[in-house]
Amino acid sequence: MMIGDYQVQGSNLQVVGSLRISNEELSGASSATDRAHKGFKPKTLTVSLQIKQSQPEQLTRLIELAEGMDKAGKQTVYTLVDNTAKAMNIRQVQFNDNLSARESADKRLWQVQFTLAEYRSVPEKVEQRQPKKDPKKQQADGQPIGPDNQASNEPELTEFEQLLKQIDEQIGPRETEKPTDDQSADNTASAA
Repeated sequence: MMIGDYQVQGSNLQVVGSLRISNEELSGASSATDRAHKGFKPKTLTVSLQIKQSQPEQLTRLIELAEGMDKAGKQTVYTLVDNTAKAMNIRQVQFNDNLSARESADKRLWQVQFTLAEYRSVPEKVEQRQPKKDPKKQQADGQPIGPDNQASNEPELTEFEQLLKQIDEQIGPRETEKPTDDQSADNTASAA
């Protein structure tokens, strides 16, 4: 296995490939088997190997690769050469999840395990190539409401209520609404 320009050292190298298919169950509480396909998630490769403790530089180099960052501060993307990766159509990867190194019982080996995740998967590339659909413009019947078309604070009156309002305005104020002393003095002065 080659990650970037580094030939992975160690023994008992094993690679397990995984493709996660995202589905959502539509059956609710029933026993139906309907599902909604939500897409394919990036493929992953779980790599396990053994590194002799007499060669710690091999483990150090793997850790350096896992911690690698590019000039923009993003995690480094590596070109991968491996038979399982080739069979799964994986070309570029990033380290994902964790890298673990566990001492063996006799303390002569480290059991190393790490996960590589596909970078820019084929479904992702296909999705990016498809033209983006413009959202449909929503339209509603009626008049827009805004600063220019604000509704008045008075409720809309029915025809009968409008008739009663006109009669009320013609009759004048109620007896209980007697004018104040200032208003009656004004009315007397204007009459004279």
